[in-house]
Amino acid sequence: MRRTEKLARLFLSLGFVIGAVSFTHAAPVPSGAIERIDAIVAEGLEKKIASYAVAVMKDGRLVLARGYGYADVENGVPATAETVYRLGSITKQFTSMAVMQLAEQGKLSIDDELTKFLPDYPLQGNKVTIHQLLNHTSGIKSYTSLPNFFRTARQELSHDDMLALIKDQSFDFAPGAKMQYNNSGYYLLGMVIEKASGQSYAEYLADHIFKPLGMHATRYGDTRPLIARRATGYKRERGAIVNDDPISMKVPGAAGALVSNVLDLLKWHQALEAGELLSSASYEAMYRPTALPDGKTQKYGYGWGLGEMAGHQKLSHGGGINGFSTMIARYPLDRLAVIVLANTAGAPAGGIESRIAKVMLSIEDRPVVDLPTDEALLKPLAGTYELMDQKVQVTIAEGKLYLQPPGQPRDRLKYQGDLQFIPSANEELRFKFKINDGKVTEIEIETPGEATSAKPVDP
Repeated sequence: MRRTEKLARLFLSLGFVIGAVSFTHAAPVPSGAIERIDAIVAEGLEKKIASYAVAVMKDGRLVLARGYGYADVENGVPATAETVYRLGSITKQFTSMAVMQLAEQGKLSIDDELTKFLPDYPLQGNKVTIHQLLNHTSGIKSYTSLPNFFRTARQELSHDDMLALIKDQSFDFAPGAKMQYNNSGYYLLGMVIEKASGQSYAEYLADHIFKPLGMHATRYGDTRPLIARRATGYKRERGAIVNDDPISMKVPGAAGALVSNVLDLLKWHQALEAGELLSSASYEAMYRPTALPDGKTQKYGYGWGLGEMAGHQKLSHGGGINGFSTMIARYPLDRLAVIVLANTAGAPAGGIESRIAKVMLSIEDRPVVDLPTDEALLKPLAGTYELMDQKVQVTIAEGKLYLQPPGQPRDRLKYQGDLQFIPSANEELRFKFKINDGKVTEIEIETPGEATSAKPVDP
């Protein structure tokens, strides 16, 4: 649910434990790749993350599937490739798959209006389509952006309770006018799936996706049932690891409530690569960039981010939810998949994935430094900025610069020189502050395959 590529990096030093899955036919990989991957993840553990589970597949063959660190710190339970993690927003690609399946079955159309399935939802004179829910262009208020939402999230909320949180909130913009990441949209899609299929969201996914693909560890992540090999979720607080805050798994719903392990997600990747479950036309629609009225496009399809890394096409999505941070990335033309799951909130799963992919694709990594800073350099940079239609805070603490998205942990920015910074949570991002007359005019933000910017605004 949280956008982990921009979340804070949390630290705790733990022992390095590997639970490896053996395999018979190893794929040809760059020389020393497995050792380098192990070193990348070991470095991540040294930065105070409880555990990672990592899987890499190249050309249809398993390269590596391992756990590193501890699935349960208190009881010293090592993580393995079979450890089950909360997926957070990786859930969204399964939700979009279910919607597209139902469209092929003739039970809905992506052009249908939301009120066809939820006739009592008050749209305040707007028309919202399934398509707009899928690509975050509905304009409906995202419930995770509401004040004090994460306190509310501890409660066992029904569909009616969840709708009550958002139905009377003003729209952020006219439907279709722009794109803004939106967990409410995907929660509503879960309700649409239930109305169209006649099954619960959990039952539909189990019957039509998980069971057909043999994804036996993947399910709706209800809290009460016992789930074998389920990891405990942590966060960092004042330099120590603690159990993360509770959350009712009824709350994330179709936006982020699934659990799985890296082995099952490899099965998912293989099914997508083979074109199973959907027609090629439906897959093409899922991976189509979002077109906006001003002629621009956003690199997001239905539950997938659409980008590139050093010229290599990349389909990816991260997830962040209480206690967990996740990333799945697929490089279709290279037939490469990299999956990283962590049981510490704000762990840099996206950054670990990118570094592993660079090893597999023989891409030279840009060196990241952490140059010293002083108050004269940092003071003009602090303030409130609008980034992707959200206000983020840039603050100074103990001589260091931090970025904090709303409702999320802060992330330290490492100084690279020339007013350029790299966030600790994802070293693929680069922030360059532009100053005129002693004031910041904008922050240029470079991401793999694209660029954007943040503007200073009033708090």
